[in-house]
Amino acid sequence: MLSEEIRARLEQLNRGRLPDLPVSAPPAPLLAPLRTTAPEPAHGYSVIAPLRRTTAADAADFTLKTLLPGEELGSERGAHYVVRESLDRFWPELPKYLERLSVRLGEPEQPARRPLAQQLADAFPSRTLFLDLETCGLAGAPIFLVGLIRATPDGLLLDQLLARDYTEEQAILATLEGYVHDCDVLVTFNGRTFDWPMVRDRRAFHRLPDVRQELPHVDLLIHARRTWRRQVPNCRLQTLERCLCRRTRQGDIPGSQIPAAYHAFVRSGDARQLRDILHHNALDLVTLAQLTMRMLGEDVLK
Repeated sequence: MLSEEIRARLEQLNRGRLPDLPVSAPPAPLLAPLRTTAPEPAHGYSVIAPLRRTTAADAADFTLKTLLPGEELGSERGAHYVVRESLDRFWPELPKYLERLSVRLGEPEQPARRPLAQQLADAFPSRTLFLDLETCGLAGAPIFLVGLIRATPDGLLLDQLLARDYTEEQAILATLEGYVHDCDVLVTFNGRTFDWPMVRDRRAFHRLPDVRQELPHVDLLIHARRTWRRQVPNCRLQTLERCLCRRTRQGDIPGSQIPAAYHAFVRSGDARQLRDILHHNALDLVTLAQLTMRMLGEDVLK
């Protein structure tokens, strides 16, 4: 015989209305959104919310310059847009982290590393370039955003070279060449398979000369699989971010939606989703840099 509670629910369902079931309250955010004053994170995690800079004054203005303040750069291959931020704005703990790592790397007795890992340790951070691309699809599709972290006298900066439309791709690739020539080691995540072949293919498409074939290249995905594959569900970047950096993202634009969002920006000029793409790219780069520092500090790049 059915219980009275189940019988009541079935009767309400038959009348076209579900009963108001008791629902447990959603878990409270572990940390307030990025760049806000926040309580101490619970369980050791922080939550990164999507970037929002729109104010009441520009609520009706969704143009690129309003939502993503930057500047135009020119080159022999044309002009493009660049957004530049201090890495500290995305990672406030960075100065302390760098100080501890520099002490660790400066210790007289260091373990033997593989040659490429030693090159990275020697070049970090002043001659290291972190790179992450956003593209219009898979292999052969245009590149519209090149995200970079580089060292400057003012600290680590995050530069994002943006093609405002498809014609500016060759301009961002031409500008990228200068960054590459100024570094000793390139660091990517899955860059040996995707990012760097994409750069070379798209430069060839635009009849630009190949760029530094001999450049030392650390693909962190390879080292992550070797080091952490038994400790994490998988070695995707955001999984490592959650499990090792103890951060989770809220409202992040999925990678599968990025090409369509960029095409929509080119058609309409509405930069709201483009802003989300640049924030996604910035967080990928921050995680890439943090994982690299962790590997160097723990001497796992051997």
